[in-house]
Amino acid sequence: MRGLAACGSGACELDPADVPAWIGLVAYDACWSSGSGLRRAPRLARSGDAPIAWLARYDALVALDAQRRRAWIVGDDEAAIDRLAARIDERASAPRARVSRPIGEPAEVHRAAIERALEHVAAGEIYQVNLARRWSATIEGDAIALFLAMRAASPVPFGAFLELGRDRAVLARTMERFLRWDARTRAIETRPIKGTIARAGDDRGEAAALRTDAKERAEHAMIVDLMRNDLGRVAEVGTVRVERVMEVEPYAGLSHLVSTVRATTRDDVDLRAILEATFPPGSISGTPKLRAIEIIEALERFPRGAYCGAIGHVDRAGGLSLAVAIRTATVARGEVEYFAGGGLVEASVPEREVAETELKARVLLDAVRALEEEAVGARATTTDDPFRRRLRAGQRTLDP
Repeated sequence: MRGLAACGSGACELDPADVPAWIGLVAYDACWSSGSGLRRAPRLARSGDAPIAWLARYDALVALDAQRRRAWIVGDDEAAIDRLAARIDERASAPRARVSRPIGEPAEVHRAAIERALEHVAAGEIYQVNLARRWSATIEGDAIALFLAMRAASPVPFGAFLELGRDRAVLARTMERFLRWDARTRAIETRPIKGTIARAGDDRGEAAALRTDAKERAEHAMIVDLMRNDLGRVAEVGTVRVERVMEVEPYAGLSHLVSTVRATTRDDVDLRAILEATFPPGSISGTPKLRAIEIIEALERFPRGAYCGAIGHVDRAGGLSLAVAIRTATVARGEVEYFAGGGLVEASVPEREVAETELKARVLLDAVRALEEEAVGARATTTDDPFRRRLRAGQRTLDP
């Protein structure tokens, strides 16, 4: 594979592990597929046209160097590059969408589900479970306009806009790394997030409060231990290690506790084995994982679909990069669906957990408000913006 591409006036070496070959998602509902180990059938009906796994192969991609503010196109051949460049230039106007005010499940309904979940914890069936609350709205227009508004409301490390068909799209704004696996070195990493505090202007004080909160620390420690065990199922003996424990990472409106778990996979491990060992992510299910999934199915009122699954890509070196599909909306047939949840442990207070879902729903609520104020239109790029000029100046071929 040749990895040379123009980057402004210079040149950039592109590592095959940095270039997606397949891009898509594995929905949370894939956990009910055969071979998962779950002993019960799902209670909630799933839509037959909602895929539990969706991956697409693109013959040309836009590559961005955010630090140096450079952009270029890479592709299988010059024809693929030209087609993508033409598509970029075709969009003469900013996308538009009208979204109704999102309506969430009543707080008292979610509180009752939390209380029932805590009864399972008290009975010793589980130590932790993640329960989600649903918001819904209607949409007219281009779903990507909503995604751009969500991106402005939530500047986070990972995001995706996936068109799964003419009437279905997944819009993800997530800060949580699920898996990064280098197929050549066999190094694997997960960065589970558990523990949340609202940002009110004193990041240092809030970080100290988050680190010393007994409930948040317990919630985080349980999931880190679960992810250690999951990676241990595919790792070489003695290679699983926890690094950068309980770091506080600030994002728009919220700060989270994050730890890093790393390992080296065995020689016989492939992508399928990794997903079977780790999916769904522990941070959005619970521990023990299988029983937590069964309790989620019993207490939540709507199937999660793509939410809390994994979104990302398989790279051209055979590796894997996935994020947890939190802060994620699904658009289908003129309807928007969005979930927000949190981890429940013995020390959880139902009112506090309900309030946490409302904080996490701000990504959607703020985006909808921005669309109402036509903020997206004011920020929209023109057909001759610097981004497009950088693309046109940097077209080169990246052979598969």
